[in-house]
Amino acid sequence: MMALKVPRDERTQRVKSLLEVVGLTERANHKPGELSGGEQQRVAIAAALANDPPVILADEPTGELDTLNAKIVVDYLLTVNKQMGKTIVMVTHDPVVARAADRILRIEDGAIKAALTPTQISVEEKAVTFIDQIRMRINDINVELNTLDEALKAGRLSGDAYFLQKQNLIETLKVFTEELHRLGVVT
Repeated sequence: MMALKVPRDERTQRVKSLLEVVGLTERANHKPGELSGGEQQRVAIAAALANDPPVILADEPTGELDTLNAKIVVDYLLTVNKQMGKTIVMVTHDPVVARAADRILRIEDGAIKAALTPTQISVEEKAVTFIDQIRMRINDINVELNTLDEALKAGRLSGDAYFLQKQNLIETLKVFTEELHRLGVVT
């Protein structure tokens, strides 16, 4: 709002109003580090609304949240959509979160594979958290490393190709492992 030269009094009023929208009026004087992950996501929603955009882009807004905070964030996004008339474009891997949408596009490898309604999402689909996704990718990399070792032993791969591919996989594995540690997950 400062970049758009919105007057200070107007900015202050808008901030109060947006904190009310996301249910954080009582946390207005807290620093970001004093807020929970769910509260930080709600502040992000308020910040996204500050200049009254017609569309809000939300990339995995519940990705690192527990079930309760994920529901709270989704409920606030729905409030923003229904009461403020904002279009919400959200990326999620969580079928429970996706079911809150009016329209769902299933995208794989950059291509739309299906257009669904909330009732078409399988009830049996399990929510996959960001941490679960990282763990699955680590398992995939370990399988790839074993396959690589077998290819070298069987003579299907040169030593140079083996070394380069193995180094790339080990570097990727290191990045994922560090991300789990950053998230507080002990491996």
